[in-house]
Amino acid sequence: MKIVAIGDMHAHPSYNLKHFRAAGEFCAEEQPDVIVQIGDWADVSSINSHGSKLEREGSRWKQDAEVTKESLVEFMRPILRRKRKLPRRLITLGNHEHRINRWVGENPTFEHDISINDLGFEDAGFEVFPYGQYVSIAGFNFVHCIMGKTGRPAALNGMTNGYRKQGVSVVHGHTHTKEHFHEYHRGRRIHGIDLGCLIHKDMGAGESWSNPTEYTYWRGLWVFDNAANGDADFRSVRAETLGV
Repeated sequence: MKIVAIGDMHAHPSYNLKHFRAAGEFCAEEQPDVIVQIGDWADVSSINSHGSKLEREGSRWKQDAEVTKESLVEFMRPILRRKRKLPRRLITLGNHEHRINRWVGENPTFEHDISINDLGFEDAGFEVFPYGQYVSIAGFNFVHCIMGKTGRPAALNGMTNGYRKQGVSVVHGHTHTKEHFHEYHRGRRIHGIDLGCLIHKDMGAGESWSNPTEYTYWRGLWVFDNAANGDADFRSVRAETLGV
């Protein structure tokens, strides 16, 4: 099985969508069996704190939803152009998409006015998995981030919360950094992979939440060739190689 795995992408009204188009063109060329996007496809900048007022943010929420749907079109266009069997497509929702559920939970009067469904993932043919839920493919557990005992994201290689404790290969995103750990567990090799991100090249320095740590980011995507039983031949491709 061939898997293309893509980290956080952050569709945002202030940045163009070239990185989504480039990722789609890459997938069209590679023709994987499965595409997994690890979450934070959407940035959802309009709902960026607890207790924000949708009345003040209504127009920005519409922009968030529209740019996400546009990014899906840009991503899918080169794949659809191939007119071959479409790859299975999955997204494990990230904390940025989860902002929507969190906001609705705090403001239940708006539960019929705003939804993750408004972002258009299912309409674009993606299987959508809730924030924090693991999805197993070819022996790899994909999830946006590993949650620790405190309820906050934990280190991928942590002794108590990471892939070592789980005893299976785990792939996640969230940190925007690139890491690949591996070791033997009960006679087989298991991997812990942090995918990095594929955000717009100007976004890391341009946003308050990313500016303090953007120097650590790795932009690109991964290919898992011959994936089976939690092992594969791995390739990582830099955003610069993709032309973005």
